[in-house]
Amino acid sequence: MNDSLNIEKDERHWHNEIDAGRAGTEIESVTLKPDAAQLEWLARYFEVDAIRNLQADLHLKREQGGMVIYIHGHFAADIDQQCVVTLEPISTHIAEDFEAWYADPDQAVSFSKAKQQKELQRQHGEVPIIPEQDDPEPVINGKIDLADIVIQFVSLAINPYPVKEGASAPDSDIPEVKEPAPERKNPFAKLQEWKDKYGKE
Repeated sequence: MNDSLNIEKDERHWHNEIDAGRAGTEIESVTLKPDAAQLEWLARYFEVDAIRNLQADLHLKREQGGMVIYIHGHFAADIDQQCVVTLEPISTHIAEDFEAWYADPDQAVSFSKAKQQKELQRQHGEVPIIPEQDDPEPVINGKIDLADIVIQFVSLAINPYPVKEGASAPDSDIPEVKEPAPERKNPFAKLQEWKDKYGKE
């Protein structure tokens, strides 16, 4: 989740900012539930017909000596979309667990990340894939927007091409294969031909 969504800031934008310094200590759990106006904004943002409800429960704690904020949670939502085949309405229920890590880059650098970078410099090898917990999201201006985290994971859970049960694409949408694919030649055939022709001379 290293690439945050570019959320348009308007009067309907759903957000819930908390002080990062209180996360995992004073604030250990939060339940988020957007109101009707915010649900309408989210439906436009996700390009779906409607979001009838959305609730997320988040739990926050401190890790790595208190330098990293670990957030894990669960969301559930009911989404109204259109079938991409029949254009009929479809209602789906989505629910998933999620997790994220945050840290203030001005206060601490992940020990694991620093160790991997040092090892890379020593070996001059390829860039290692750093686990997300060892490469936390930066805390911006001392705040963490919990709603933004939920928005990112909900966007990944929504099916962009929903198909109503039993619906299938018409035959006209299936490209006709006019000719069979050419037979793949043996890559050693040319070599065998050369041996047959010149090998006996």
